[in-house]
Amino acid sequence: MLGEVEGYQALASESRLKILRLLYKGALSVDDLSRMMNLQPITIRHHLQMLEDAGLIESYEERSGTVGRPKIYYRISKEPQLIGFPKRLYLTLSNFLIVTMQNLLGAELTRKLLYKVGLEMGESTIRKLELEDGIEEWTLERFRDIFIEGYLREAGTEPEIVKEEEKRIIYRIYNCVFFELALKMPEVICDILHEAFDEGVTRAVGGIFRIERLTCMGKGDPYCEHICRLAGKES
Repeated sequence: MLGEVEGYQALASESRLKILRLLYKGALSVDDLSRMMNLQPITIRHHLQMLEDAGLIESYEERSGTVGRPKIYYRISKEPQLIGFPKRLYLTLSNFLIVTMQNLLGAELTRKLLYKVGLEMGESTIRKLELEDGIEEWTLERFRDIFIEGYLREAGTEPEIVKEEEKRIIYRIYNCVFFELALKMPEVICDILHEAFDEGVTRAVGGIFRIERLTCMGKGDPYCEHICRLAGKES
């Protein structure tokens, strides 16, 4: 296993961070990245090598036809190296706590407790943003700027607005902050905790709009897509 030094060196570049953000949205080749970033292929290969050496991305080959050399694509590692000093074992602790709760309390009570946790997380997040940004009344535009482009981006979820209309916003996140746990127990993390978080957000903004998750990374989709629409508006 590579050490901390390789990981920090790999992230100490705006170009490599941009490559990671692009790869969160899907696998790309050197030519793809060269075109999208307006950098020479040799420069892209250098950055990719550092990211791959650090365990942050992985490469694979894909053949488009029956002849010719296969093309090499790069994607985010399925189990990326966690960089931190000293090492934090919050993921292990979280998994252990949930499993222990299920064993001691039963599945139903565990779901109820995690639902309350998700509600509190959603409501607390909105209250914190209101205090920080002096918000007295929420609108879709403020939700876009402060929650999606602000809070979610700072949290590292790599959000993207894919459609914006007068009555609704559709957005995606390409990096679920609970991804490892979500893969192991999507019925708990995605269907209970995350759903409750969205409901907590809805309550905290006064119910003027609702958030619905359309796709889910924990269930095999390439991203989590959400629609935020004004309450009572069908679209």
